[in-house]
Amino acid sequence: MQPAVAHRDEAPKPQGPPSSLEVRQVTPYLGFLFLLLSTATLFDGFDAAMIGFAAPDVRASLGIGVGQWGAVAGLTRLGVMASFIFLFFADRVGRRWVMMGTIIGFTIANFATSLVTTTAQFVVCQFVARLFLTAELSLAIIMVGEEFPARVRGRAISVLASLATAGVMVMAKLQPYVLLAPGAESNAIHDLGHTMVSATHTALGLSSDGAGWRSLYALGVLPLGLVLFLRVGMKETRRFAAAREVAAGRPKRTWGDLFREAALPWRREYRKRTAIVALLWNCVFLVTGPSTVYWVIYARETLHLTPYQVGDIVFWGYGGGVAGAFVGGWLIDRIGRKYTCASSYILAAISIYMLYHVTPIPMQYTWMIFTVFSFAAGNSATQVYASELFPTEIRATGFGWTTNLAGRVTEVAVPIAIGLLIAPLGIPGAIAIVAAGPILGAILVLRYAPETRGMTLEEIQVRLRA
Repeated sequence: MQPAVAHRDEAPKPQGPPSSLEVRQVTPYLGFLFLLLSTATLFDGFDAAMIGFAAPDVRASLGIGVGQWGAVAGLTRLGVMASFIFLFFADRVGRRWVMMGTIIGFTIANFATSLVTTTAQFVVCQFVARLFLTAELSLAIIMVGEEFPARVRGRAISVLASLATAGVMVMAKLQPYVLLAPGAESNAIHDLGHTMVSATHTALGLSSDGAGWRSLYALGVLPLGLVLFLRVGMKETRRFAAAREVAAGRPKRTWGDLFREAALPWRREYRKRTAIVALLWNCVFLVTGPSTVYWVIYARETLHLTPYQVGDIVFWGYGGGVAGAFVGGWLIDRIGRKYTCASSYILAAISIYMLYHVTPIPMQYTWMIFTVFSFAAGNSATQVYASELFPTEIRATGFGWTTNLAGRVTEVAVPIAIGLLIAPLGIPGAIAIVAAGPILGAILVLRYAPETRGMTLEEIQVRLRA
């Protein structure tokens, strides 16, 4: 049977691939693919933690005030929202080619951050870095969701997402060796980063202030050369390849057609699922946005912890996050998406409030572990929803709308608002205002989110259309 041909002025109606594309077991290639894609989430956590750990030193070096830092963080996170454009084109040219482009773009932007001399330059470089890295992470989750069997899809996505916390753990242990206190003895890691930055400054005819945070950003690009080499072996996903064959007989699309296709997730048949996932992410980022931006500043400047203590608390806290992703992944495929997501959100709201209001160091360890554990489990369930509720032809576009664009409004806006609230309320008081966000998310999940446990991607579409 020949596929239906869409009128030139209409966006093609999504038409899913056959259920025969569903594999029954994890093959050696899927294991290889998972290994390659896991580097995307590892570097996402690595880079996200880098800006947090470096915040006090960047502020000192570039002359940025504590209230201004919220605006800086918010502006750089606009890159997350702009990454939507890459996901839109991933539904047109393929997941693999877009993935390769994001790796190169992130590498260049992240290293360029080590060379900046003004706040504006820092914002621009980190905006571009987040733009590429977020698209890379999103595509990794989409590819795992499209390739892995339904019975383990939730766990596969959860474990993949957990490696972002592993990236934070690596950064937590690395940063004390690079962000040296005045008078501290140097070491091989610090010297390597310093040499990379100094050599580049000299080659470009620039002066360098020798700040340790520059070395941190320079060192962050070293493993990416190996990643780029390894990903040559990555294939296009079977579902996207099948969908592209279905679309092969259609007329060539104009730019106007492409523009209309970008709005497909908001059409009547998809609008509800787009709205619910976007709302869930906004409830999460209402808290995680400002807490990520301000906790290191709070710990070092209010609790007067050393960089080593801060790194150790984050290391063990994000160890709890890895556990949370594994537990969440197991629960997602056992009791379902709805109850795993809702219960994790509630625990997260309680934990984040306690983290900023119980100051003894042992309690900082405890509540950091609970906070990251619960957010990791809840985020895993939300990632699964975002990756499986749309048909293959618009899956990346739908993921982009829900997770990277409409779902990130609070991540960008709230840190800026918190920066304005710090003066009258202090950091703990400002965080307390937004701690109810995940509780609202739990209510939305229980009321509106579908349950998709154990269903193939094609079965999910049949159910949602019904």
